[in-house]
Amino acid sequence: MKFVLDLLFKVLQLLAEPYFLLFLAVIVIALLRRKNKRKNLKIGIYAFTVVMIIAIGNGFLGRLASDYLQKSYVKAANAKNTALKNPVIVVLGGGVVDIGNIEKLHTLSYSRVVTAYQLYHEYKKNNLPCKIIISGKGRGRISEAELFRENFKSMGVPDSDMIKEDKSMNTYENAKYSSKILQQMSPSNVYLVTSGFHIKRSIALFQTFGLNPIPEASDFIDTEITLFPNSYNAAFTFVMLKEVLGIWQVELYNSLGMNG
Repeated sequence: MKFVLDLLFKVLQLLAEPYFLLFLAVIVIALLRRKNKRKNLKIGIYAFTVVMIIAIGNGFLGRLASDYLQKSYVKAANAKNTALKNPVIVVLGGGVVDIGNIEKLHTLSYSRVVTAYQLYHEYKKNNLPCKIIISGKGRGRISEAELFRENFKSMGVPDSDMIKEDKSMNTYENAKYSSKILQQMSPSNVYLVTSGFHIKRSIALFQTFGLNPIPEASDFIDTEITLFPNSYNAAFTFVMLKEVLGIWQVELYNSLGMNG
């Protein structure tokens, strides 16, 4: 059952990739070359292709996905609760880039570093204990967790307040391995720091492992409604559509008891 669903969602994920538009183009070209009388089918596919290109490129689908993924977390990102006495901040890796054989954190990662540090600083300036769990291995030579640690350390966070979780390769593993660390720490509460478009799925996965973290969105993305399709809208629409499919997968698996 799980194998079939995994395969199904892998296929669906392809629809949230730029390859999807290429696939549509190939279908249209194939139909143009066919000499048959199925005009209704041709017209239907042409119309669908045009609608999809416009909806993806002009920002309409992206705007819908943005609201679904992020809208409920905008206020949460502005409200800091420092009444908790022994919190732990879990910050998820956002990728690493390799420029000239030098590995640096991705732009998304830097926004997460800043947000986690701001929250951490609110506690420390009031002499309250606070720990940061840095979750993410990544695919580079240096783990995301280590690069995060170096940045936090340069901002004044001591090693004693940082815990590296450097085994996870995806969000599911972020939740799985971080939850094991948190079970040993028994914090008063847990903050989860990641990008706005990513936080809904992250929260759902952490809940799968028995946690109910406070969301702290570090950044938000959106599309602009434009008359003509553009690459900016298309790129972020695909990113968010893929995330929506990921959320549906988590919710379905949770309802069937197939996560954890």
